This record gives sequence, structure tokens and C-alpha cells, in this order.
Amino acid sequence: MTTLPTAVAALRDTLVREHRQAPGLFREIARMEELLADTYRDRVPYELLQNSDDAGARSVLVEDLGDGRFRWGNDGRPLDAADVEALCRSANSTKTRGGDSIGYRGIGFKSLAAIAHRIDVRSAGVRFAFDRTAATALLGEVDASAVPLIRIPAEVRPDAPVAGVTFTVTCRRPDTTPAPSSNTAPPSASTAPPGAIDPLSALFLRNVTHIRTPAATGPASGTGAMSRTGAAAVSTTGTGTGQGTPTAPRDIHIERDATRVVLRVDGAEAAFALLRHGAATVAVPLDARALAMTGVRGRLACFLPLQDEVGLPVVISGDLLTDPSRTHAVTADASTRQVLADAAHAIARRLCAPGDPTFERLWQLVLDGEDLRSVLISGTASAGKLLVSALREEMTAHRPPFAHSPLPLEPGDVRILFPGGAPQALYAVRHQAAARALKAVLGLRGVDFTTALADLDPTLLSDPLRARLAAHLQELARTHGRKLTAAESRLVQEATSQEEAPTTTPPPTEGIRVPKAAPAADNSLASVLKRWRAAELATKEYLNHLGWTLRDVSTQNVGYDLEGTDPQGQPVRVEVKKVDRPDARFAMTNNEMSLMLTQPGGYLLAIVVGDGRHAQLLLLDPSRTDLPKERVCRRWDWEFTDWSRFAKVAGGA
Repeated sequence: MTTLPTAVAALRDTLVREHRQAPGLFREIARMEELLADTYRDRVPYELLQNSDDAGARSVLVEDLGDGRFRWGNDGRPLDAADVEALCRSANSTKTRGGDSIGYRGIGFKSLAAIAHRIDVRSAGVRFAFDRTAATALLGEVDASAVPLIRIPAEVRPDAPVAGVTFTVTCRRPDTTPAPSSNTAPPSASTAPPGAIDPLSALFLRNVTHIRTPAATGPASGTGAMSRTGAAAVSTTGTGTGQGTPTAPRDIHIERDATRVVLRVDGAEAAFALLRHGAATVAVPLDARALAMTGVRGRLACFLPLQDEVGLPVVISGDLLTDPSRTHAVTADASTRQVLADAAHAIARRLCAPGDPTFERLWQLVLDGEDLRSVLISGTASAGKLLVSALREEMTAHRPPFAHSPLPLEPGDVRILFPGGAPQALYAVRHQAAARALKAVLGLRGVDFTTALADLDPTLLSDPLRARLAAHLQELARTHGRKLTAAESRLVQEATSQEEAPTTTPPPTEGIRVPKAAPAADNSLASVLKRWRAAELATKEYLNHLGWTLRDVSTQNVGYDLEGTDPQGQPVRVEVKKVDRPDARFAMTNNEMSLMLTQPGGYLLAIVVGDGRHAQLLLLDPSRTDLPKERVCRRWDWEFTDWSRFAKVAGGA
């Protein structure tokens, strides 16, 4: 029985003989390797991760060994002779497209040539190296640029068995290593080990459950949720403009089943629901952390994330065709269009099914996302346009059991008008503009209030809705000359009579005199919010009670609402925002962001969360480089996503 060291040595000798027969071929391969490596440079960690998952690995560990070296290890299937030959030859993968593996081109490992001077391989009791200097000597060449790096397995010898496969990579040093071509990567891109991996790359893996990468130094991501370039040395945890900021080692733990994936990134949890149909898998972010990773315009993936956006805040993956760099999908290809069509079907089916676990969340995401009309009018057949167009067709073909309302509805009204179920978010006051846009894009039916009032008792509806309906019906009668039905007229008359009814004060109790006690001062946030309608004034009063000294400058157009000093006497400027819940997004205008960035220090966001006795006031420093935020082209605002993890409760309330 031939041992693996013997088989690798025999392969080495075969490749050396091939060089003697066709030395020009090796020169061409070296040139092709360099061009390919230049294209794949930013994909190095993702290609290695893909190969690890295809090998059935459960754990991937990346160690920075210092001095420009790193070790990539996985506990998957050990290499066999066919695997080693696939590493040495180009486009010679043992995997097939659409099978049980992610990769299939047989060129992913070659991406290491973009950053490596030497690669030591250990697996299944064998050790060998890809080293251009050693290979040049074996081939008897004089010009090292005529020798591919990843072609000849050198220094082959038996080794102690290790679990899985380990690659120890010595990164290029351009000042000492001869460059095979003029396209050699610049020092900044070729001398450092790969750093943080986009956590979204773990969403559609099939086997890996733990990824650990070393600390990295690089610019922070400009999207706040992830690196849109996929660059290996870019930190994807924060946002900012600083350069060369070191990041801590990253741990990604993955829990998955058929319907759900939970990513635990450095202890922070992000949960995704999985929807499947045909060739597509759709990951739906279920919490603020997951949404910050996904982005408001979502991502397209071919198992590993691409740079294409899909228009909706979801991540869509499938066996689609990508360009040679593996960064963009080829939207003209039938496989890509099929994945997007299947994804649209999966999303539409849930949007039309009130009983589905993802029903409410999907509607909330779509309403909080981009205006889909801007995606549809795109002049190019982008992934987003193809997806939204297919979604529109699906929603038009399968009408949901509810309709769009031109008036906001209270939760009780939604249940009365749509007993079969309807998304509460579609009828919220804050979503009225987005709901009107979705009605046009998705072809939603409109509520027929005339029919509804004829079929139900109007007194069952909430007081706010009856008042809105009365005003709405009166406006229709005035502007369109429409004659109101009997039920509509009664509703208008009842609303009018309630508005005109005089308020009466109950008579004083006779025979008993009760002295009026001075009310006790209540400085709780709930009480302050009740006294002041404006969140700015409520915030000012509440913080001043806690020792701040603030004055209202909201009418002076200075870019913030309050200014003064904090309890320590430090000058502060405070911009006040109001949200319904801690995972709701809020926006800052470009002017507000510019002020914060040009005058750093002492600038805070005071965020009023909720109403009533459960209200909280959170203080947030918006200049933090690790605070996720996205540039939203719809309004040219900066939208803060996963912000509540970084805020502090004012006064400990």
C-alpha cells in the first residue's frame, strides 16, 4: 500500500518531468497564478474557510505566529493523494458545482499566492512545502519568476499525524522576495496575515461551528455592519475613519438547524431565520445585531458573501454564477436569476401568511428598509431589481388576506378588520409613508371602509380610528362630492357630537371640606414625559434634575437641541431622538453628522425609548468608531442600527 508521503514525492517527480518537457508552460502558469492571485487577494480567508467547510471541518483556527507568518488549521477530512494533486494543479478540483460542497473551481487555494512567500502543509502523516526558491532549485531554473509558487511540493517527508489540515503561511516581504511580475501586491496587502472575517460568511456554511481569527490592524468598516469589500485585513465590527486600529482576536460560534442560525461573535448574539425554496436560502435577521450585519439593502451570497445588494434587509444565498473574482454575481446567467426568483417566492409566501413565525418580522424589515421604488427604477438589471421585480409578481399573483389602509390602525382595529391576521407594522403611524410606497410596489389591495362599516358595528373600533375615519369621510365628501352612506353619516355625526359636547365639572361634595394637599414632586422620566409633549423639553428637565445644566437651543438651527454642562461641569451638546424600542433605528442628518465629526468631544445623543412608566433615557456617544451606522441614500441620512448595546441609561432609571 502506497503511503501518502510516497505518493506526494511521486507527484513531485512527475511535475518536475513535466517541466523538462514544457518549461514554457510553467512560465505561463506562473503568470496566470499571479493574475489570479491579484484577483482573489481579498478573498484569501474566505477561500480557505470554504475549503475547510467542504472538508467537513467543525472548527477553524487562525493563529498569528508573528514575523509575517500565520497558521490556518481545521479539523476536517485529512488530505489524500487526489487532494494534494488538486492543490498542485490548477482547475483540478475533486468537487463539482451544485454538489455537497461549496467550491468547485479548484483555484481557491491558489489565492494564497497573492500574499504568500512560502506555504507549509501538514496532514495525514505528511509534510511538504510550496516554496518558490526550493521549486526553482528542483526545476533547475535560473529565473524564479518563471516558476509558480503553488505547483511543486518540495521538502516532502513523513510527519506525525495531525487532525485535519494545517497550512503555515509565510507572507511576502517585497523588499526581499523576488516578484514574479509587476503586479505584485503592495507591502500593506501582502505582509500581514488575514484578519477579521465577515461573520455573514458563516451563515451558509454546512459544517463549521467555530471560527477563531487573530487580532488584525486595519481601517474600520465604513458601513458599520460589515466590510463591503470583503478585504481580509479590514475589521468588520465597527465604523469610523481611523486607520491602523488593532482589533481583538475574533471568535465566531455558529449554532444552526433547518430553520435558524445563531452567530455568537465575540459574545454578541445575532439570530437569523432561514427560509428555503428551490435553489435559494434566505437568511432573515431577527434582532438588531443581525440587522446591523445584514445592512438595510441586504447581501447576495454564493454561500460566501458577495458585494451585491438585494434591496431588502435579508441575505440570499444559492448556487449562482459569480465573476472570476467571486465578488459579484453574473445577473445575466440563468442560475443567478433562478436563485433570486426562488428567494422572492420564499419571501412572498411568508409575507402573505399571518401564521408564519417570520411574518411580522419580515413586514417590519421591509417597512423599515429602503424605498423599493428606487430599486425598481434602476437602469441596470441589478440583483436588487431582479429580486424586487420577482417579489412584486409573486405578491400580485398570491393576494394576502389583508389590505393597505390609508389611515393608521390601532392593534385592536387590525384584529377586527382583518380577522384572518395582518401585520401590525403595516398600520403603524410611523410606517404610513413606507406603507403607501409598498402598496404601489407590491400591488397591495386597499381597505374598502364603506364595505367594512356596513359589515361591522363601528362602536367596536377604537376612538382614534373612528375620529380618523370621520375626518377622512368628511374630506372625501368635500373634495370628491361623494355621498356618504347611512353608516358613514352616523359615524361622522357621532364624532362631531363628541367634539362639540361640553365638558362638565362634577359638583363639589357637600358637607365635607377637604383641604387641597400640595402634590409631591415627581421627577421620574415617565412623569416628565407626561408633562412635556416635546422629547427635547422632557430630556432637558429630566437631566437637569440629575445635576446637568442644559438649555433648549432647538429653535436656533445650530445642529443640536440642548447645550450646557454635565454633572461634572464639562460642556456638552445634546441631540435628542425618540424611538419606540431599543432595537428601532433612528437617523441623523448629514449636517448633524458633520457637526459631530468636525467638533468632536462633548457631543451626545439622548435617546428617549418608549413612553409611560417603562420609558428610558439612554445616552450615546455617536463618535464611537465601533458604533454601527449606515449611510442611507434615500434621505442622505446616517441611520444608526445596533446602537443600544453602546448606550448608557441616564440616571440609572
